[in-house]
Amino acid sequence: MKTNLLSLVLFFACLFPIASYAQEEPKLQYSVGFGSSIDGMNLLWGLNFTNELNVRLGKRTSFNAGLSFYQSLGSLEEETLPIYSSGKNNEQSSGIFITPSFKYDIILRPSGFNLAFSAGPSLQLGGESFIRSFYSGQPVSNYIVNKYQRVGLMIELEAEWNSKNPNRKNAVSLSAFGADNAIPWYLNATYKLRFKLGKK
Repeated sequence: MKTNLLSLVLFFACLFPIASYAQEEPKLQYSVGFGSSIDGMNLLWGLNFTNELNVRLGKRTSFNAGLSFYQSLGSLEEETLPIYSSGKNNEQSSGIFITPSFKYDIILRPSGFNLAFSAGPSLQLGGESFIRSFYSGQPVSNYIVNKYQRVGLMIELEAEWNSKNPNRKNAVSLSAFGADNAIPWYLNATYKLRFKLGKK
């Protein structure tokens, strides 16, 4: 896994300067967003917060550097709680995601409406605790805790449109994170405010 991570980092490090050189004055955009998330493996729901820096490489292509945070807030299903939990469900999952990705605009309209697809590796730093039931003569429920420091895949479909402010755009996205041969592990629906920076 360390070899794969090193290969991905070197690939992006080498490709980014070459792509940037093709456009002397790349257009920069900064986005901030928030939305709802589902942990599909543990059936938890929560919130996500995102920050992105976008560098335009060509008419339809760009590079994104993303930093996002997810925290679960509750469960989507009823569980038989462990005896020692005092009636409180302590299932939770969370993570900080560091995501470099390439973005391609599938649809570009003169009105300012864009539909884009992006994908790239994502480093998750976080963890989870979830309930598992066992049977050894009588049913017993316990919490299992996992800590994550893993690289997965983040894919995103995003719709963007103009606002009344010429230096700002609105966007909504649906993104999915997958790791350990499971996708989507997390599914995110996010609303974003995007601000123009620098020159075109």
